[in-house]
Amino acid sequence: MARVAYLTARSYRGTQLPPGTVPPLEEKSRELIIAAGKASSIDFDVVYWDEMDLPWRGYDLAVIRTCWDYHERPEQFVTALESHERAGLRVCNPSSVVKWNARKTYLKELGPSAIETVWAEKADARTVAQAFDALDASEVVVKPQVGAGSIRTVRLKRNAWSEADLIEGPLGAAMIQPYLRAIETEGERSLFWFGGEFSHAIRKVPQSGDWLANVPGKTRFVADAPPAAATEAAEAARARAPKDLLYVRIDLVLGGDGAWRVIEIEAIEPYLFLDFAPEGAEVFVGAIARVLG
Repeated sequence: MARVAYLTARSYRGTQLPPGTVPPLEEKSRELIIAAGKASSIDFDVVYWDEMDLPWRGYDLAVIRTCWDYHERPEQFVTALESHERAGLRVCNPSSVVKWNARKTYLKELGPSAIETVWAEKADARTVAQAFDALDASEVVVKPQVGAGSIRTVRLKRNAWSEADLIEGPLGAAMIQPYLRAIETEGERSLFWFGGEFSHAIRKVPQSGDWLANVPGKTRFVADAPPAAATEAAEAARARAPKDLLYVRIDLVLGGDGAWRVIEIEAIEPYLFLDFAPEGAEVFVGAIARVLG
């Protein structure tokens, strides 16, 4: 029986997580992964990512899963992963991928399928005003270059915003993108690959009047085959991303010009939506089995 460290967080949105547990949102996915693991002779042990003795506990592999506090201490997160790797514990996805994916400037590398973005060291009023013109947008979204869960993300309408609106926005380096109105109707598409094999896709549609497509309770999630053009755009971006990823989620939204735009690649600790696509657990575990050899 192979032993795999299933890395999780010590807290989630300010709430402490007891040892051996994961955020409530991922409990079903964890159960499915553990069950699929037993069928493949893989034993998963849920442990905190910052337990520095992990390399000496006899694990064959460490898989980053619900480390949803990493953005609160990103430097410590990378340092811990690098320490695990130096001590001989293989981590997936590796620390090099985490460093690449943690700052959303990776979008610059994804080619024409990536959403158009204005990059700024600080989202001040002048920069945002110029971004409206640079993007030729009637609405924009301002978000941190390093962040998760739509924290410190604001949506602004041309000629209907003020500097005070930026108080809730990014505190440091920011990114400004056109607001894609299709998010309200078509929704956002999330496509998953495990070990290079396509697994499943989720359509995320916000409640009427809302626009954030990743808020449980305010978003309708459903397993849904993606349009061919969405898959093509995601594959074009994936081809420019690091190779040999154990897992990757690519999020897309339909642009006003009818082209699908990649708004994010999540190769650190994606929510897998396995409670909506349980068959994905076997694909995920199969990819882990191949890594274990």
